[in-house]
Amino acid sequence: MVTTTAPPETIPAGRKRSPSPKGRNDRSRFLPWAFLAPGLVIYSVVVVYPMLYSAYLSLFRWDGVAPKKIFVGFQNYVTLLTRNEVFWVALKNNAIWLLAALLVPTSIGLGLALVLNSRFRGSHIFRSIFYFPAVLSLAVVGLIWTWIYHPDLGLANQLLDALGLKVLKRNWLSDPQIAIYPVILAATWNAVGLPMLLFLAGLQTIPPEMHEAAKVEGAGPIRRFLYVTFPLLRETTLIVLAITSINALKAYDIVYAMTNGGPANRTQLLSTWMYFLTYNYNEVGLGTAIAVVLFSLTLIFAIPYIRMMTRKV
Repeated sequence: MVTTTAPPETIPAGRKRSPSPKGRNDRSRFLPWAFLAPGLVIYSVVVVYPMLYSAYLSLFRWDGVAPKKIFVGFQNYVTLLTRNEVFWVALKNNAIWLLAALLVPTSIGLGLALVLNSRFRGSHIFRSIFYFPAVLSLAVVGLIWTWIYHPDLGLANQLLDALGLKVLKRNWLSDPQIAIYPVILAATWNAVGLPMLLFLAGLQTIPPEMHEAAKVEGAGPIRRFLYVTFPLLRETTLIVLAITSINALKAYDIVYAMTNGGPANRTQLLSTWMYFLTYNYNEVGLGTAIAVVLFSLTLIFAIPYIRMMTRKV
C-alpha cells in the first residue's frame, strides 16, 4: 500500500502569509479599547481622580494651605450631622428645591409642549420664545431676577403697587423666611425650556392614528391625554425627571448670584455651603465631606437614568 503525503504549502516569492484567524480575532478584540484609551485617560484625570481625591480629603482636617493634614476619619461627617446647623438648612433647601423642580417646571413644560405640538400659525416662534430662558446662564438669570425683586425699583413690587396690593410688597431677597422661594421661582423660569423641548420631542413620536382611534371611540381631550398620550410619554417623563433631579441637586450659580447664601445662610444649598466651607472658611475636610454627600444623593437619580438609557441602547 502506497501512502502519499500532501506537499507542503508553498508561498510565492514576495507574498506574505496572511495572519491566522486567531490573530485577527485578538487584534479585533483589543481594537475598541485602543480607541477608547485616550478618552478613558482624560476622563480618569479630569473626573475620576478629583472625585476620589475629594473623598480622600474628607477624612482629614485641613485648611487647604498647611503642608500637613490631620487624619480624623469620619469625624467631618459626624460634625456635619451633629454640630453644623447650616448643613441641615442647606439639606432642607435642597429638598424644597428638588420637590419644586420636579413639580413646577416639568408640569409647565408638559403643558407648553401639549399646546405647541398642535399646528397653528407662529407655533415655531412661540417655541423659541419659551425656550429662550433655558439658553441663558443661571448667573445671568440671577442678575435679571435680582433687579425684578429690587424692593424699590423692581418689577415685582411695582406691579403689586399698581394692582393695589401694597400689603404684599416685600424685600424678597432679604427676608430670611421667604428668600429661598423667589430664588426657586427664578430658577423655574430658566428650567421650563428643557422639559418642554423633551416632551415636545416625545409627543412628535406618537402616531396620529392612535389619537384618531381614540376620537372614534368617543374619548375627549382629557381621556385621550390620560389613556393615550401620557402612557406613551412614560420613557420621556422618566428622562425629564432624572435630568431635572440631577440639575436641581447641583444648583449653585443662581443662588450665588442672587443671595450669596444669605440672608443669615437661609438660602444655602449643599453646593453653596460646600463652596463657603472650602474657600471662605478654609475647612477643606468639611467641604469635601459635603461633596461626597451631594455625590451620593445624585447617584440615587443618576443610576436609574443610566440603567434606563443603556437598556434602550
